[in-house]
Amino acid sequence: MVLPFSSQAMQLTGEQKVYQPVYVASKTAVMKTLDTLGVQYNVDSDGDLLYQLNDRGWTGYVIFSFAADQSSLWNLQVRTQFATKASYYEELLEFTNQWNANQKVPKIAMKNRSKMVLSMNYPVQFGFNPQEFKVNIFEMFNRTAEKIGTEFNPMRR
Repeated sequence: MVLPFSSQAMQLTGEQKVYQPVYVASKTAVMKTLDTLGVQYNVDSDGDLLYQLNDRGWTGYVIFSFAADQSSLWNLQVRTQFATKASYYEELLEFTNQWNANQKVPKIAMKNRSKMVLSMNYPVQFGFNPQEFKVNIFEMFNRTAEKIGTEFNPMRR
């Protein structure tokens, strides 16, 4: 397979290299990573992955974004959503705005008066590092989703 970028790595004079395996980004690489982590998932009709985020049955998603010509995977998005009580919309909007102003990831959006969505992007156009995905994306997202979902639980349906 031809990589979508130059195989010549950027050289930083005087800096020490760290060697972590980086793979051509693909659905199968992500699936093998989740398999290694013991995560059970299903593939939906769009080809994205659905997994159980916690023991309360919350659903998480790994969404694949490809280049326009479908030749290369360029982004992974980890996402979950919560049904919310429309009567708490103003409070949830305030929570969302405060969170997004003070936290880098994940981002929160109120899709409508009764649905909150958390999402985090992981650009993979220059390769997929399973260890980075595990620690800095998947595990961090799941911990944060658990915190947010629990924090505003009284406002959820």
